[in-house]
Amino acid sequence: MTNIDKVTSFLKQNKDSKFIQYRLNSSNLKIDDICTYDDFKNIRPITRKDLAELTKDIKIFADFFDSCPIKIFESPGPIYNLLFESYYQYRFYKGLEYSSFGHCDIVVNTFSYHLTPAGEMFDEAVRKIGASVIPLGPSSSSKCAEVIKNTGATAFIGTKTFLKKVLEELGEKNSLLKSYLIAEKITDDERNYLSNKYDIEIYQGYGTAEAGLIATECQYKTGMHVDDEIFVEILNPENGDFIGENEVGEAYVTILNKNYPLIRYATGDLVSYTLEKCSCDREDMRILGVFGRVDSSVKVKGVFIHDWSLIEFADSYGVFIKLEISNDENNNDILSLHINKDIEGLDLAFREKFKLRVNNINVNKDINKTEIIENRTYLKKR
Repeated sequence: MTNIDKVTSFLKQNKDSKFIQYRLNSSNLKIDDICTYDDFKNIRPITRKDLAELTKDIKIFADFFDSCPIKIFESPGPIYNLLFESYYQYRFYKGLEYSSFGHCDIVVNTFSYHLTPAGEMFDEAVRKIGASVIPLGPSSSSKCAEVIKNTGATAFIGTKTFLKKVLEELGEKNSLLKSYLIAEKITDDERNYLSNKYDIEIYQGYGTAEAGLIATECQYKTGMHVDDEIFVEILNPENGDFIGENEVGEAYVTILNKNYPLIRYATGDLVSYTLEKCSCDREDMRILGVFGRVDSSVKVKGVFIHDWSLIEFADSYGVFIKLEISNDENNNDILSLHINKDIEGLDLAFREKFKLRVNNINVNKDINKTEIIENRTYLKKR
C-alpha cells in the first residue's frame, strides 16, 4: 500500500469523525471525492492561525472529537492542544526507541510541565520505554547539573542550548551518556564538539505541539525518519507543488490517528528531505533538517512567537513593537522589545502571553511597524 493509499483508506475508515467531516466540508468536499493524491490536495490546509481561531472556544472545538480530552494544554498564540490518548497521540517514545534510550535509564526532562505540552510529551515517552523520568522542567543549568550529580542521571531531554550549559556546569562529573534534543537545529560541528568533549551521544527529533513526533534520527544520524503514523508533504510555499529531494519546502503533516485526525496541517517549517535508503535499511522519507519558517515567526527556547500573534498583542496596547532576537557570546537568547511609546508593565504582559522573559525594552518614536527581527549568531566550532 502506498502512503496516499494508506491516507485515503484511513479517511474512509473514519468518515464519521466530526473533525474529518468538518475539514472536508470547509473544502467543499465529500469523502468519496478523495481517491488520489490530487484529490487529497484539494483539502484546504489548516494552519496554526486557523487552530488558534478554532480553539478560542474550547468547548466547541472539543465537540469535534468523539472522546473527552485527558488534558488541555495552551501554547503561545494562544492555541489550545487537546490530548486524547497517552503514548500514541504524541508518539515520542518512538524517538527514544530509535535512539539509545532504554529500560532503566534515568532521564532528566527539562521541558516545561506548565500549560505547554512538551513536558508531557516526553514524560510519557520515557515511561513508555520503561525508563525513569526526573520531571525537572525549566530550571537553571546549575540546578539541573546538581540534580544529575545527585541522581546519577544517564540521559537528558531538552534543547541544544540548555544541554551545552548543563554539560559545562558538570564538566568531568558528567554522568550523562545520551541526549535527545528538539526545538533547535544542531549542526554537525556542534554535535561533534559536544559529543567529543563530554563523551555523550546526541540524537535529535522534529515535532510540533499539534502533531507530536514527526521525524526522528536513528543511530546513523543521517536525517530524521518520518514516523509511519504521519503522512508528510513537502511543498513549494509559493505554488503548493511537490519539491524535489534536497530542495527546501514547507512541511504539511497528516496524523493517522482516529482520536485526533489532524489533516494537512501546515507547520510553517521549511525542511528538505531524501528518499535514499538509510544505512539502517529503512526506506522511509527522511527529513534532512529544518531551515527556517515560511512566515516571519521565530522560535525562542522552543517557543514559537508568530508574527500575527505579536501584531495582536501590540494592537491590544496601541503600540508598535519590533521584537529583536539576538544572542550573546555564550549562545544565550536575548529578547529586546523596541516600542514607539512607553507602556508600563509591557514586559510582564509579554511574559504572560508568550511565556518568555524580555531582556530589554527600548523606546524609539520612529518605529511605525510591528515585526520580528532575528539577529542570532550561532555556536561556532571550537
